[in-house]
Amino acid sequence: MHAAVITAFNQPWELIDLPDPRPAPGQVLVRVRSSGMCGTDLHVHHGMFPLKPPFVAGHEPTGEIVEVGAGVTDLLVGDRVGAFWNQKGCGRCASCQSGFPGSCANAQSWMHLGGGNSELIPDAVSFESAAPIFCAGYTTMSGLRNADPRPGERVAVLGIGGLGHLAVQFSKALGLETLAVTARAEKKKELLTLGADDVVVTGDEPGPALRDAGGVDVILSTTNSARQIASAFGALRPGGRFVNMGVADAPIALDPMALMIGQRQMRGSSQDERRDLFEALELVAKGKVKPVIETYPLARVNEVRDRLAVGKVRYRAVLQHAAG
Repeated sequence: MHAAVITAFNQPWELIDLPDPRPAPGQVLVRVRSSGMCGTDLHVHHGMFPLKPPFVAGHEPTGEIVEVGAGVTDLLVGDRVGAFWNQKGCGRCASCQSGFPGSCANAQSWMHLGGGNSELIPDAVSFESAAPIFCAGYTTMSGLRNADPRPGERVAVLGIGGLGHLAVQFSKALGLETLAVTARAEKKKELLTLGADDVVVTGDEPGPALRDAGGVDVILSTTNSARQIASAFGALRPGGRFVNMGVADAPIALDPMALMIGQRQMRGSSQDERRDLFEALELVAKGKVKPVIETYPLARVNEVRDRLAVGKVRYRAVLQHAAG
């Protein structure tokens, strides 16, 4: 198989041929057609995860099953599938039994298994559009569901990038009043086209602008700025929920009075219930959510990673793999 391999951290990825893998019992072999480039791939590139080169990066692959391992009964050769970050837990501990296998002490992810856990892709969704849903879409749909939104509530999305542009669309698809928060006034028209009811233009202190706009009941945050998170939290209405899905660049300092008075809540979220992924894919299949992607051949993987690192990708980069 042809693959982009990290042979050393902070160095260009090498495009080389590797032996074709074979599925172990309980696994399937997927011929990858498209794969998304995620911000987490930058963290992997810089050596922030416990991985030892050489290895193949990437955790948003989509493709077709070409072989099934022993004991696989729910997936068939020819099925269109994608794989996501967390693969499985032990199945027996308190976390697994409570529905949180990603928190299992013995959890396994793509870093251990290479992406063996697959979810069917609806026929109406292309491989390219499906790829970002297996990480960015899955993460933001779980964040939205973990916010427990109620009819009539107002949602703000903080951090409008690969994840945030999907969060805006998911929120609107569920019938919620949705605000997009951005520091770039020139993006206002684009964000309204994505489905935002209004756009709040602000700087590093989004809290005052959100309060001036009337406050919100839910904030879905994908920003990495701890300063923005702390500021925006104070714009929650009483009983409001802040759902953090980004890796903050510093400890998050919350005003204790804002936290206590009004019963406001800070929640963390990642990829949770598998039904969140299913729901996200269904919304894309129905045309209610449309990932905005840039597509590139696999041979340009290093260029794509560099574009992502400097914030030039709008909104998600997807690598197309040659048929084989």
